[in-house]
Amino acid sequence: MNPRILIVDDNDDLLLVTQIILKGQGYETFLARSAAEAERKIRVHNPSLLLLDVGLGDEDGRAFCARLREDANTRDLRVILMSGDDTWSPCREAADDFLPKPFDFNELLEKVQQQLLAEDWRH
Repeated sequence: MNPRILIVDDNDDLLLVTQIILKGQGYETFLARSAAEAERKIRVHNPSLLLLDVGLGDEDGRAFCARLREDANTRDLRVILMSGDDTWSPCREAADDFLPKPFDFNELLEKVQQQLLAEDWRH
């Protein structure tokens, strides 16, 4: 089974382009435009990795990530936070990695692969 990745961003163009890139690499992808939608899709699709924008309309991505870490069902979900503000330090506590926007797609693929390998070692 191919790894499942949930991409969470309120920018439709970024969602679609990122989905195309990841699907082209064989990943199974799902999209969410808000933290609330992401929460529902995490329960339904059980992704291995979450690509999460910091600046969501309904909740700060860092706060959402921290909530995921507090929940026994989602605490082990790998999370890469994404933001146009490349300040990584406030995100370090909750996320597994950080991807500054705009990002190079090779960097995206490298970080995704690193996190999925790390996720494999947990099991």
